[in-house]
Amino acid sequence: MDEQDLIRLAAEGDLEAFERLVERKRERVFWIACHIVGDRELARDVTQEVFLRLYRVIRRFRSGGRFDAWLHRIATNLSIDLLRHERPHRETVALEEVREGGVASETAQRRDIRRIFVTLSSLLSRKQRLAFVLREIEGLSTGEVAEILKTRESTVRNHVLQARRILQEELRRRYPEYCRRPGRPQEPGGKEP
Repeated sequence: MDEQDLIRLAAEGDLEAFERLVERKRERVFWIACHIVGDRELARDVTQEVFLRLYRVIRRFRSGGRFDAWLHRIATNLSIDLLRHERPHRETVALEEVREGGVASETAQRRDIRRIFVTLSSLLSRKQRLAFVLREIEGLSTGEVAEILKTRESTVRNHVLQARRILQEELRRRYPEYCRRPGRPQEPGGKEP
């Protein structure tokens, strides 16, 4: 069934349609919460709260609007609320601890890259990290991120650019083995010829 049909039916009170919608969106909402709250159990709590809230407010969704942006805004706001009230200074958890049902044979290099990202992303401001995660990791458009964060697109672009600069500078400084040398092509896997 088409997603718009599921949304319409769920808004009309069809519980089965709502459950199917939750199934489609659960993982993405969980990851957004994880990146923001930095704790797997708290992210599960936030995810559950997001869908409870969605059930109560889905009738307010404007037909033809961007449902994913609306849902992500709910997830982001509830995650931020949780951080403000319960864990204001918590650092982000390692991504390998967050993964659900990850591939057991993940390479050591991928684990290292994830560990490095978690370490370096802790240097970003909360707004930079949110904008970077939603835009670059979750793949949302700049407009969708701006809508979720209730800010202008130019502000989102600025946060993402600042985050990239900080991440690149710190990657070069702390982990030069993961950086390309200017003017030298690399083979797949990051090795120079």
